[in-house]
Amino acid sequence: MNRRRWLIHLVLRALAHRKGRTILLLAVLAMASSLATALGIVSSSMGKRVAEEVRKYGANLVIIPETARLDVGSGGLNFGVVSEPTYLLQRQVEDALALSGLHAERSFHLRGTLHWKDADIIVEGVNFADIRRLFPWWQIKGNWPVAGETVVGNDLATRLKLKPGDTMELVGKDQLVRLRISGIVSSGGEEDALLFLALPELQQALGLNGQLTLVRLMVTAGGDSLKKSAAALQLLLPKVKVNEVRQTARTSEGLLAKVKLLMLMVTAVVLISAGSSVAGTMSTTVLERGKEIGLMKAMGGTRWEVMLIFCGEAALLGVSGGVAGYLFGSAIAQFITRTVFSASAEFIPWFACISLGVSLFLALLGSLGPMISVFKLDPVRSLRGE
Repeated sequence: MNRRRWLIHLVLRALAHRKGRTILLLAVLAMASSLATALGIVSSSMGKRVAEEVRKYGANLVIIPETARLDVGSGGLNFGVVSEPTYLLQRQVEDALALSGLHAERSFHLRGTLHWKDADIIVEGVNFADIRRLFPWWQIKGNWPVAGETVVGNDLATRLKLKPGDTMELVGKDQLVRLRISGIVSSGGEEDALLFLALPELQQALGLNGQLTLVRLMVTAGGDSLKKSAAALQLLLPKVKVNEVRQTARTSEGLLAKVKLLMLMVTAVVLISAGSSVAGTMSTTVLERGKEIGLMKAMGGTRWEVMLIFCGEAALLGVSGGVAGYLFGSAIAQFITRTVFSASAEFIPWFACISLGVSLFLALLGSLGPMISVFKLDPVRSLRGE
C-alpha cells in the first residue's frame, strides 16, 4: 500500500470508527449549508417575484416634453402665463432609446381632441400591442381593436351612451375619422374618460405625424440603477423631461431589501453556531486521539502528514455535508416558495458551489484550532498519557 492510499485508508477508518461524532458533524454541516442554500434560493426567487409584481404597476419612467410658457404682463402687472402644447419627436425618442442601451418596454402616446357631434372628446393614440404588455390591469368588455376601430373608456361610454359595435365619425384638424367601437375599457383611472385609437391614425387626423405627447417606459432596473438610467436618458434628450415613477415600486423593493437582510442575519447566526459546534467536536476528537497521534509520530509520521489526515477528514466531511445540504436546502426552498408565494422555486445549479463552499469553510475553519494542537503535540508526552 503506497503512502497516499494509506492516508486515505486512515481517514476513512477514523471516520467509520467514530460513527456518532461523524454523523453529528455531517448533520451540523448539512444543516448550515442547507439553510444557506434555501435562503439564497428563496431570496433569489423573491427578487424575481417582486420584479414581476412591480411590472403590474405599470411604467417606471415617463418622458414628457417641456411646456412652452409665455409670461403675459406689462410693467408691474402680471396677467398670467400662456402655455402652448409642445410635442416629442418620435424618431428622436427612438434613437435615444437605442443609443442608451436600456432594456425597457415602451409605450408611445399622443393626446388630443377630436370633435364628435356637439362635443369635443379627449382622444389618445396608442399602440395597442404595447398597451396590453405594459398595462395588464386594463379590462376590456368586447375585443381589442384592429385598424379602423377604437375602444372607449367606461365613464365616457356611459356618458355618451356608447356600446361595442357602434360607429363614430370624429372630425380632426382637416380630416374625418370613421371608427367602429370594438370594446369598452375599464382601468379605474383616467383612462375611463378617454377614447383610444391607433397612434398613426390619430397622428394623421391631428396633422401631427411623427409627434408624441408622452412616452412610458418599463425599465428592468431598480433603486439607484433606475436613477442612473433616467439620468443617462436625460443626457440624450436634453430638451425633454425624464421623470421617475416609483412610489409603489420603492415600497416593494424596500420591503424586499429588509427581508433579505433578515435572512442574511439568520444565516450568519446559524453559520457561527455551526462553526462553534464543529470546532468543539473536532477539539474533543483530538483530545481523545492523543495517544494515536503520538504513536503515528513515533512510527515516523511527520507533523504535516498527521495534520493532513485531520485535514482530509474535515474536507471529506465538508464535501459530504455540502452535497447533502444542497439537496436538502433545495427541498426546503421549494416548500417555502410553494407555501408562502404559491410559486415554484427556480432551479439554480450554481448554488451547489455555495453549499459546498459553506460546508468546506466551516469544516476547515472549525478544524483549524485542533490541527494546530496536532502540529504542536509532543509524541512522547502523549504516549505517556500526559
